[in-house]
Amino acid sequence: MFFWSSFVDLLRVVLFALAHVCGGSLGGGIVMLSLIVRLALLPLTVRLAMRARDHQEAIRRLAPEMERLQKRHAKDPARLAQATGELYAANGIGLVPKGALLGTAIQMPIGAGVYQTIATSAHRAARFLWISDLSKPDILVASIAAGLTGAAVTMAPSSTSSRGAAILAAGVTFLVAWRLSAGVGLYWVASNVVGVVQSLLMRRAVSRVEQA
Repeated sequence: MFFWSSFVDLLRVVLFALAHVCGGSLGGGIVMLSLIVRLALLPLTVRLAMRARDHQEAIRRLAPEMERLQKRHAKDPARLAQATGELYAANGIGLVPKGALLGTAIQMPIGAGVYQTIATSAHRAARFLWISDLSKPDILVASIAAGLTGAAVTMAPSSTSSRGAAILAAGVTFLVAWRLSAGVGLYWVASNVVGVVQSLLMRRAVSRVEQA
C-alpha cells in the first residue's frame, strides 16, 4: 500500500510539473503525461504487437489441419477443443502470444496509477480548450475517445478484429469515459491518438518487411 501511494504521489508531482511547463494548464499537463507514458511503453508495445502477429501467423498456417479437425469432430465440441489444444501444443503455439500476460501485468498498474492521479488532481473549474471543467464528464471527449479506440482496434498491426469488435470497443469506451472526469477522458484521447499513429507506423513497417 505504501508503494502504491508513493507511486501515485510521484505521478502527481510529474503531472503538476508538466502542467507548470504548459503555463499552468492542467489539461496540457495531462496530454504531456499521456505522451510520456506512451513513449515509455513503446518498446513493450512494439514487442507485444510483433509477438501477437507471429502468433496469428502460426495459427493461420494451421488452418488446413484445423478444418480437418472441425469436420472430424463436428458433433463433439469437447473433443474438438482437446484436439485443437493438442495441435497447438505439438506446434509450439500457446493459447495467447508469448509475453501477452506479462505485458498486461506491467501496463495495468501503470494505467491504474495514472487514472487515480488524474481523477484526484482534476480540480473543479480547471479549463482546457472547450472543456469548461476537467473534473466533470464531457460528452465530446467521451465521443472522441470512443472513436479513437475503435480506430486503434482496427489499425493494430496484428489485428484481425471485425468491424463489430471495433464498434463494441468504441461503445464500451464511450460508456466508461462518459461517466469519468473529462481529465481522465482527455488522457484517454491523447493516449489513443499516439496509439493510432503507432499502429499506422507499425503496419507500414510490417508491410515493408513482407514485401522485401
